[in-house]
Amino acid sequence: MLSEEKPSSMKKKNLHWSIKVKNALVWTTLLSVLLFSCDPQKNSENSKSNSDTSIFTDKVEIQHSIGFDVEYGSNYKLLHLFRHYNEVVDTVTYVLVQNESQAPSEFSDLTEITIPVENVVSMSTTHLGMFKLLEAYGQLKGIENKTYVTNEEIRRLVDNGSVQEVAAAGAINVEQIIDMGTNVLLGVGYPNSQNEAYQQLERTGIPVLLNADWQEKDLLGRTEWIKMLAVLLNKEAKVNKLFSQIEQEYNQVLEMVEAQVEEGPTTITGIAQGDSWYVSGGRSFANYLLEIAKVNYPWADDTSTGSLKLDFETVYEQGLTADFWMAPSNVRTMEGILERDARYADFKSFKNGQIYNIYGRYTEGGGNDYYEMAMMEPHVILKDIVKIFHPDLLPEHDLVYHARLN
Repeated sequence: MLSEEKPSSMKKKNLHWSIKVKNALVWTTLLSVLLFSCDPQKNSENSKSNSDTSIFTDKVEIQHSIGFDVEYGSNYKLLHLFRHYNEVVDTVTYVLVQNESQAPSEFSDLTEITIPVENVVSMSTTHLGMFKLLEAYGQLKGIENKTYVTNEEIRRLVDNGSVQEVAAAGAINVEQIIDMGTNVLLGVGYPNSQNEAYQQLERTGIPVLLNADWQEKDLLGRTEWIKMLAVLLNKEAKVNKLFSQIEQEYNQVLEMVEAQVEEGPTTITGIAQGDSWYVSGGRSFANYLLEIAKVNYPWADDTSTGSLKLDFETVYEQGLTADFWMAPSNVRTMEGILERDARYADFKSFKNGQIYNIYGRYTEGGGNDYYEMAMMEPHVILKDIVKIFHPDLLPEHDLVYHARLN
């Protein structure tokens, strides 16, 4: 696989505690160890914070994601968010405390969140599928705006005022979010995510949790971010059952491909922009999908994690014989392909009608369910990919998030 080796949960925890050496928290912990070793009563109290005596009978384990981890204590949870998009991995930790209880004093320097959280604002459509699967529409109180939302229930909740648009004009309305009684805001964790609005909210006591699911290198890693929301809502039992079912179905499709496909067809990606053509890099998430489906890709050996810039002629030469053509920007029809450049009619994929894009579910207003519900259905995405390149393996599956250009 093209994805880098994912650190285990233990590696994440070691990283988390190594970072804590830089602050006073580690000294508090060391001091507690010394005191407890001399005082049987305090030793007993300390044992109660062990996860074995936790009030949380259902717990999540993070097995695929490299972006976050969870630890359980007696009446609290520690949520670690790992930021991999800087040169050095950064860690932010929150202590989640059960309602009507107090966090242990050694975590006094961490941002505290009372759980279960009741009022959540989400700033990305990629979060909305999580609320649907967890049946948590009642906790969703705000979204950026409904323009790009495909979920009809959420659109209805916006229309009747149950869910508010907090950036309807494009800019985040800080005062509105505060007045709503927001407990937590779910943002998107990009390198420049710490904007002034987020900082203002945090200064008022509203935690901003940055979801960086985009940094995950595989489908299950992205889907596993639903566990972060479940931890905030005390819905571990529900999410464990859901994720187990998704994981099982996903692995069944992978095993079928591994067992029955020796060598797949060839595809190109992207579309020319002027004299340049940006294709998916060899270590990109897009090529990861091609790789697990055993699809031949001309630039699979490239080390780019995003797009790879090539000249038109280089990709054109490959396009002449490639069996398929995936994700040609925002083009949805064969006519649209020719409007971009009449020379595309020379492509084998054009002649055979084998050009596909991620517009299986979209709204005319610009919403695309691929960026909403699809990330919570990795097994369906994988089935789509397998159906496109190896249709005989899934004869009963109809494309959901992908569509053939007509």
